[in-house]
Amino acid sequence: MHLIYHPNHFNNYIATVSIGLEHTKTWEKYILPSWVSYCERHGVGLVVFKEELIDKSHPKWKKSNWQRLLMGDQLKEIGAKNVCYLDTDILINPTAPNVFDYHDENRISVVSISNHSFDYSRILRKIAFFRNRYLSPKYPLDSALFISKEDYFEYHNLPIQEDLFCSGFFVFNVENFSDFMKECFFKYPRDVHTITNGGDEPIINYEFQSHGKINWIDYRFQALWVDEMADKYPFLYKEIDNQDLVRKCVQTTLSENYFLHFSGKWESGVYKDSGILSSEFLKELWDFHDYLKTPVTGKPVGPIYPE
Repeated sequence: MHLIYHPNHFNNYIATVSIGLEHTKTWEKYILPSWVSYCERHGVGLVVFKEELIDKSHPKWKKSNWQRLLMGDQLKEIGAKNVCYLDTDILINPTAPNVFDYHDENRISVVSISNHSFDYSRILRKIAFFRNRYLSPKYPLDSALFISKEDYFEYHNLPIQEDLFCSGFFVFNVENFSDFMKECFFKYPRDVHTITNGGDEPIINYEFQSHGKINWIDYRFQALWVDEMADKYPFLYKEIDNQDLVRKCVQTTLSENYFLHFSGKWESGVYKDSGILSSEFLKELWDFHDYLKTPVTGKPVGPIYPE
């Protein structure tokens, strides 16, 4: 475990797992600066796990995304109280509020993948259609992308739960939930079969929700770029190589949300652009943030026209 930033007296941390040199370099170059800025502003600690949290020879070893469930023991050693786990492909808006202000220590905080303002079924149609049309004609127009919540759980022989969340973000109290998470990890074999190629997301959705202690928080704490792009910028599928245009759309989306997650393998790579967090963009972001706190009177000032 590597400590990047020390927390204030509340001992709240952001944590991630980044195993592999190239993977870590990418995270450090494009993502980490936004995390550091956020942590400094709110006095939140920051840690990264760069090594396997369990030996590969262990009969219950599983791929790295499962290993976030094993963070608890080491986090206890540094006195961590509450921890916000983030995948390494999540940009943070530095003006965003403190996520721990929205957390319930007696519950695990997650974000629903469907609790937003747009038509989710239409979003999925747009994703399938435009991926097929502009990214690869091999992309199927009908696939598990459209699987229902009920079929999602039944496919894994699991009882149906209330909702679905993307497991790239969750917040938990170390004392209350780290042992529970470790139990979830060791409950399943190393060759566990899931719809996500052996990934943990279906299992975590079942285990966390069936535990009965879920705190659903604001979508803006895990806005999904793939959904945002399909809803607001579908033209980018045709312009995916237009870096300047894509950058402007990413910046606009980040400014409207708190945490922006570039999950998946298709549209996700656009975050690998150092220009997204340019000084010009950050200045405008902060200027608008400050302006929103300025009261307005609505007092008429007469007609004003562009020069």
